[in-house]
Amino acid sequence: MTKRELGTVIRRTKGFYYLRNNLNQTVECKIKGLLFKNSRFDNQVAVGDRVIYQKSETDNLGLIIEIEPRNSFLSRTRVGKEAEQVIAANIDYLLIVAATKDPAFRFNLINRMLVAASVGRITPILVITKTDLVPKKEIDHLLAPFRDLELEYFLSTTLELEQNPKLSKLLKNSVSVLAGQSGAGKSSLLNKYFPALSIKIGDVGLKTHKGSHTTTYTISHQIAENGFVIDTPGIREFGLWNITQANLNEYYPLIQTFQQQCKHRNCRHVHEPQCAVKDAVTTKVIHPILYDGYVSIFNSLPPR
Repeated sequence: MTKRELGTVIRRTKGFYYLRNNLNQTVECKIKGLLFKNSRFDNQVAVGDRVIYQKSETDNLGLIIEIEPRNSFLSRTRVGKEAEQVIAANIDYLLIVAATKDPAFRFNLINRMLVAASVGRITPILVITKTDLVPKKEIDHLLAPFRDLELEYFLSTTLELEQNPKLSKLLKNSVSVLAGQSGAGKSSLLNKYFPALSIKIGDVGLKTHKGSHTTTYTISHQIAENGFVIDTPGIREFGLWNITQANLNEYYPLIQTFQQQCKHRNCRHVHEPQCAVKDAVTTKVIHPILYDGYVSIFNSLPPR
């Protein structure tokens, strides 16, 4: 019988999966045909998944026969497709990379990724890039909605070559996934901290002010003995999987601190009277932009 071996998925392209095995070798694999019959997933196997595979006795191609349970995950649903797309699995941190401009800073996209991090049991970190392109007061404005959250953040300029020691240490001792719009600076950030990767960097369109997709597939880079960074293609839309109007507030810890004070037990904090959350927005205890993001997501979701 062919030996069963353990590997971690580091890349997926056109039906082939590339694993890093226990000997730090790369193994090319396919998936066992019936493994995901009637699956709810769009991507059945994600980068970061730990899988069991068998090597063929006739060639070097492996066959994935089992996925180990995930400790954490980042997933979304794509517009017009009712299936969960798992972007990455078994990760410690989600680095949400957002530029001050070119492309424009999108509060709602960040809000959605914060919800996805909460759903997937990942610690989010905000990285704001291109901070030298706007006045300091504009950066304060961008950070303001998130200051009351337990959200760590880092700032990065287009010119600065020095690494932030704290961020560098974090990346080298964890499994992290980078996500954000095309052109936000994910590749530049990785090249700054890990020059040996030499990742291709694209230009932002002069007319659209949107970045081009230089990363066309999700890939895991080993950047230290215990450090792995998963780079992802640029994200323009981020649909939330298995989130409804009824359970959205469960993934907003700041809102949960006030909801026990609401008059109605099942308050959704949008239309109901005598809502402690809306009162906290009025008194600026909860930032209005953060609350507006919650309402925007709420209105885009099914009731149940």
